[in-house]
Amino acid sequence: MDLHFVYITMDGLHNAALREAADMLYKEQGIRVRLSLYVTAAMREAADWERFERDAQTADFIFGCMVFGEEHVRPAVRILQAVDAPVLMITSNPAVIYCTKLGRFVLKQPDNDEEPGLIKKWMQKMRPKKNGKAEGHRQTAFLKNLTKLMKYVPSKLVRGLHTFIASHDYWLHSTPENLKRMMCLFIDRHVERFNGRLSVGDPIPYPDSALYHPDAAEPFPDLESYRRWRQAKGLPVSGHTGGPNGNGAWKGSIGLLTMRAILLTGNTAHIDTMIRSIEAQGIEARAAYSSMMDFRPAIDGYFGKGTDLPAVDLLLNTIGFPLVGGPAGARPEEAIVKLKDLDVAYFDMVPLSFQRIEDWRKDEMGLMPMQAAMNIALPELDGIAEPVIFGGPTMTQEKVVANTAELDNAARRIAKRVSLRHKQNRDKKIAIVLFNFPPNLGNVGTAAFLDVFNSLYRLLVEMRDAGYQVEIPADADELRTRLIEGNAMRYGTDGNVADQLSVEEYRERFQWYEEIEELWGYAPGELLTDGRNFHILGAHFGNLFVGIQPSFGYERDPMRLLMGKDASPHHGFAAFYTWLDQVYAADAVIHFGTHGALEFMPGKQVGVSADCWPTRLIGSLPNFYYYCVNNPSEGSIAKRRGAATLISYMVPPL
Repeated sequence: MDLHFVYITMDGLHNAALREAADMLYKEQGIRVRLSLYVTAAMREAADWERFERDAQTADFIFGCMVFGEEHVRPAVRILQAVDAPVLMITSNPAVIYCTKLGRFVLKQPDNDEEPGLIKKWMQKMRPKKNGKAEGHRQTAFLKNLTKLMKYVPSKLVRGLHTFIASHDYWLHSTPENLKRMMCLFIDRHVERFNGRLSVGDPIPYPDSALYHPDAAEPFPDLESYRRWRQAKGLPVSGHTGGPNGNGAWKGSIGLLTMRAILLTGNTAHIDTMIRSIEAQGIEARAAYSSMMDFRPAIDGYFGKGTDLPAVDLLLNTIGFPLVGGPAGARPEEAIVKLKDLDVAYFDMVPLSFQRIEDWRKDEMGLMPMQAAMNIALPELDGIAEPVIFGGPTMTQEKVVANTAELDNAARRIAKRVSLRHKQNRDKKIAIVLFNFPPNLGNVGTAAFLDVFNSLYRLLVEMRDAGYQVEIPADADELRTRLIEGNAMRYGTDGNVADQLSVEEYRERFQWYEEIEELWGYAPGELLTDGRNFHILGAHFGNLFVGIQPSFGYERDPMRLLMGKDASPHHGFAAFYTWLDQVYAADAVIHFGTHGALEFMPGKQVGVSADCWPTRLIGSLPNFYYYCVNNPSEGSIAKRRGAATLISYMVPPL
């Protein structure tokens, strides 16, 4: 006997698990459910919605979750309101949720003048009462207790409400087994020829938060079970030798936040690849999930200083949602309190939701506007940085796959950031980059609203006082002279030549040089070179290097490079950052003042890939950017395209 179920979701995360659930149902009950699975991220043409409408008109049941965005809500509501089949929509735009109709139970827009009945009072219990971190857990507990009660109430109206509420519990614990049980509930309650014939099991519960590792058979409910497992596997459990975290064998640890639904569906290839990429750098990847849109309990339980394991050195958000409240109820002021308490770098690992990987790679814009708002802009209010598109669905697979190139690059950057946290200040090598714009006009060391050399001199003094090995010039004027004059006359450059990088070494170290040759000719080109070597402009001050960022490349039209989609940096620009990252081997770089050129190099506008020029140039360098507070728009570009953590300076009063 065949049934037809239609599912519509934002990202298709559950699709593979739904197919497995349907197979289990057929093997166990002999009921064949034909699935029509729709992902709003891929529904961009009128033909997609026409196909959805045809399937909805012949469906025995329609279920949906996470349907947002005006371009999706409008056609979905029109179609769902016109069908005869039972419809159940959860965790979506309110207009979509109000399309729910399960027999006599029909959701509709609330009438404020209507006297609330028993069901309305129950529904009001689900509304948030406060902004505290326990609110989601209060609602969950209420749902569980109400669900147990209502399943035994004979009223068809109340049982429709029970189906609506219980579906949240099945979907939140979305293993194939629980999704199969949810199908049984839908069939038994709302497909007439089966009414009361199926045995419907309660959802199998899983902890609200736990630790995860792809090599473990199941999640770890507490730190002790995780510690025992690591010890049995011969993995270190204590911390970094000589660092702030203890005396163990690893190079450090990172905390990784994810959602329970992702892990329970088994759709974890991108998460698993990330964990293994980080572990390949000698760093523990301690992954914790949350069942709710509030990750603070997971941070408190598994990552903080009060836990049995060392506090993490860096925090990764792999959902791309705000830390507290999710995209629909973000509460950045509460997130900031928790993040300040943890006091580590916080990075944005974004899975594609509204695009396939192939679409994103060929899209010059990068992320679609809705995902850029949800997964980039909103988390930035919490203080997140360094967005990386680390996985997503493809044209040929329902399951999410990993972006290996982006993850390999991210793992190197994470390792460098963890190393920076563990190194003593006296051992750190720091590069500070000054700007030269427009080029060849005596503008070395300029920035918007900043007295660069006096400010830089004060920074050097404060770094020395903090334990960095810094050679301090007599004053700001001597600092300027050493940078701008020095041996500049001998080489005919805009500043002192501190070092050189041979053309042969440049070709060995910078793998994309042939792409530059298509536009600028064979390396070394004509800029910042003597024909055999590249000139690296700047000066050494102990363990600190102050460098001069090369010009954009066009003397008469220095902005031209930034506007050309078929452009690239010139060889001298690429050689400068290659030298900083791989030869000088800086532990971090500080771009000093508003603003330079790196973040404006060709590539996607937001959601850059490993093939975008800013990503290629910055390499593994932790990037700190001293940026004027009055320019948040271009500061956002530095964060999103240049992997920068911004440190703001004020506009002068006059």
